[in-house]
Amino acid sequence: MKRRKHDVKTFFSERATQWVTFYADAEPRTIITQNLNSRQRFTLELVEAAIPASSRILDAGCGSGVTAAKLMQRGYAVWGIDLAEPMIRQARELCGTDQFGIGDIEHIPFEDNTFDGVVSLGVIEYQESDEPALREIHRVLSPGGRAVIAIPNGRSPVRRLDDVALSVVAVLRSVYDLLKYRLRGRPSPVRGIPAGPVGRRFHRERWLVLLRSMGFEPEEWICHGWGWFRSPLGRFIQPLFKTRSVVRRGIERLLGPALVSQISDRVVRSRARNWLAAEQIVRVRAIKEDIGAVVMRNRQLGRCVEAKS
Repeated sequence: MKRRKHDVKTFFSERATQWVTFYADAEPRTIITQNLNSRQRFTLELVEAAIPASSRILDAGCGSGVTAAKLMQRGYAVWGIDLAEPMIRQARELCGTDQFGIGDIEHIPFEDNTFDGVVSLGVIEYQESDEPALREIHRVLSPGGRAVIAIPNGRSPVRRLDDVALSVVAVLRSVYDLLKYRLRGRPSPVRGIPAGPVGRRFHRERWLVLLRSMGFEPEEWICHGWGWFRSPLGRFIQPLFKTRSVVRRGIERLLGPALVSQISDRVVRSRARNWLAAEQIVRVRAIKEDIGAVVMRNRQLGRCVEAKS
């Protein structure tokens, strides 16, 4: 577990300024900037729809503070934690406050019932298991408080293809190293595949059961995005993404950007089980009244679901 956290911390520490650049791309030209901007937009919508302005919000895994800054612009009081110190420095500079500090989502450094909302985007998949982080989020939320959590979609065929491509590349490189180096008695170079920690995948049905078993009631579910590519597959997907962007701009000229965005959003929301999407964003409500009975009932429901599957 410590090794995994160290890898995550190192990976994001080295990319603190890069994340700000990704979000600053007003018209996303790459897949990753499209995903990050789409994630942020849907997250802000989910927060504003359920959490009143001036509420206290924790950004758990705040990164460089870009989403936190957007929340502050909307009138929320925001605190943030992240494992990576360079990210925290970026967040403090961007948001103009020292309410951001080094912290672990599995050991959140705040008292019980401190926040009206928690935002955690692309964080839980890097933990060894889900329960410790969810337990901490539930603990620091006030009764009825909301959490907005973004996780990878385990059903995404594009993500699966990327995993397969990554494995093929690793095998081919191993064979290449064997033939070029080891058979000649020379040490093979250290390979950087994959580049950074690999996050886990989540299936909607089991994830919902887990959330309920931890004392959360799911309220809203949105699927979006293409994915983050760690293999050469991204080189083939990127031209398709650019073609899609060109086509969309053409349609916007005919119908108008606002109408096209409304149509796109309705398609996403009407397909909550969108198996093509790379990521899922869920908004949940923390249930703390008679939590023991709620957890027991939902665990029984979870056993029924597992028995059927």
